[in-house]
Amino acid sequence: MESSLIIIDKAPYGYEDAFSGFYVSIACLNKELDSDVLLIGDGVYAALGGQKSESGLNFPCVEELTYLIFPEGSLFVHEKSLQERGFKEKDLVEAAEIINDQELYEIMAVKSKNTAFLRI
Repeated sequence: MESSLIIIDKAPYGYEDAFSGFYVSIACLNKELDSDVLLIGDGVYAALGGQKSESGLNFPCVEELTYLIFPEGSLFVHEKSLQERGFKEKDLVEAAEIINDQELYEIMAVKSKNTAFLRI
């Protein structure tokens, strides 16, 4: 395995999936393994800027984790999922890269060899 693509499709608060996905990606990068994160479905909420979870939920802020994978890894945000939830590029963290369905297909095709796909 030469790289990983972590697929997060659940909202960051209420589930540990988003946090776990980011921590797996960070661990891969620390071991010098290429790793990217794809936010799709409700996972796109993890890429929203200006999160204040510590004050209301007493929970760490997933927004901070998005910066720990950048620039070594990429943070892909599915465009259609973002639009379905009423968000725009200006609502996202700086590290986010919006991709459409065709770009998603191309990423999956390129990464299909020697890549672990982990849906968290």
